[in-house]
Amino acid sequence: MERCQQRLLLVMPPQLGLLSGFAAGLLSLANFVRACMPEVRTDILDLSAHSLDAAKQQLVRSVGSHQVQRLFVGITTTTASYQSALQMAQLVRDMVPRAIIVLGGHHASADPEIVLRSHPDIVDVIVIGEGEHPLRELLRHYPSLESVFGIAYLDDNSHFTRTGASKPLTQDELDSIPITYGDKGLIGTPGKFDHATYVSARGCPLRCAFCAVGNDDIRAKSIPAVIRNIETLLGMGFSRIAIEDNFFAHSPSRTREICEALSDIRHRWHDAFAWDCQTRVESLARRDTIELMAKAGCEAVYIGVESVHPKQLIYLNKTANPREYLETLTEVVAPALLNTSIRCYLNLQFGLPGEAEDHERATCAVLAALGRLAVSRGKHITVFPQLHVVYPGTTHFKQGVAQRCFPEDVFEAFTRWEFSQTPVLYWLGEHFAHGTGGIPVGILKPHVLKSGNFEGDVDDVVDTNAVFRISAALREIDRIQGVHTFGYGDYIVANTNSAKATAICKAGARTPSKKGAVR
Repeated sequence: MERCQQRLLLVMPPQLGLLSGFAAGLLSLANFVRACMPEVRTDILDLSAHSLDAAKQQLVRSVGSHQVQRLFVGITTTTASYQSALQMAQLVRDMVPRAIIVLGGHHASADPEIVLRSHPDIVDVIVIGEGEHPLRELLRHYPSLESVFGIAYLDDNSHFTRTGASKPLTQDELDSIPITYGDKGLIGTPGKFDHATYVSARGCPLRCAFCAVGNDDIRAKSIPAVIRNIETLLGMGFSRIAIEDNFFAHSPSRTREICEALSDIRHRWHDAFAWDCQTRVESLARRDTIELMAKAGCEAVYIGVESVHPKQLIYLNKTANPREYLETLTEVVAPALLNTSIRCYLNLQFGLPGEAEDHERATCAVLAALGRLAVSRGKHITVFPQLHVVYPGTTHFKQGVAQRCFPEDVFEAFTRWEFSQTPVLYWLGEHFAHGTGGIPVGILKPHVLKSGNFEGDVDDVVDTNAVFRISAALREIDRIQGVHTFGYGDYIVANTNSAKATAICKAGARTPSKKGAVR
């Protein structure tokens, strides 16, 4: 066996029931560590499409293939994959008791003390936020954890310690990190919905109440780096690219620069690729922005509308002026977007607290008006449904704890229960983006949520009337002329041995009258 001083194994845990797509952040972490510390053997293990049993077998082979003096295993976590990440951590601990197990990603970053106190035997360190600098320093200084910024841990006396914030990557550092990993390319499924994922900028300065990654300065790659990265993807044969910046078009000047660069690339590559992005309504209010994006080959734009109901917009902290927001939405969609080749995708949340039929009627009325405008231009609008959920670290989570709607450690019990409910996972995964993992407060029974006790069957925990109502609303939207809802079912990581035909699936099942072929 090959022997080295230190080894870092970065793990993407199983994602059964979730949207397929590899966590590109692991590529960045691996490349950054390899460049700074070439003496550390750094590997990536993609278990996203594996069943738990297959993942365990693969992990055993990978961990046992090298003899090292010190093994670090970093496991990325979302709230949806938290339980499978814990299972991988437990397996590593059983195989290599002295391994240093590090959790990172959105869930662990937002809930570090609860995670550490709930799993002290299998989680040693949590990397908080952007992980490149903290992970490098952890490898350099371990076991002197107090000198590493951007981490959390329990000390020898079980006191929770969170070190100071780590400095974010500079533009030069962002530019220097390759988007592929050696001869492994992009690893696994390179993106969602048959697109290769590409991130040109990190951060988002906004403070949406449902989002855990806002209130952060945007740091963008230079235009030459973007050109280099896009051409790398094209050289690998990718022709459809999803630019998954949290807030594309946040800056008019950068938007112009990046669109001009993309236009130039398309010209040199004979229009060999198209791209899409996600952004806010307000960022598209400038007519020249949409024109620039269309000229640069943008095929679709996901607009994070979230709701068209004024009270819900206030609750979500999307805007302080709902009327102006909705007027801007109408102006952006028609005539601006509908007069171009760019397809219009609207992200809308369902199952918000207090949601009732009048909210859904209002949503259908706004969509019907937009649909008529789309039909008049021979176009259609695609709605991407999202189930409203509460994630750790968000304003909604902090408010819920303060108002005693649920206990502070609610994610431990809920994700454990949800993880065991295969039918629930598949119903959520097939019908909603971001449907799993977070707390779907609008469809859970309040007394169960408040107690934090999720023991029992689906009917004991879920308000089936709310499920029926949301399903009916989605069917109603499918009947609107000029509007389609997107079906996620073809894009989730499926376990072919799992039985989906259960009561909750039947309750929530819908057969769209029009399935938009949006991709």
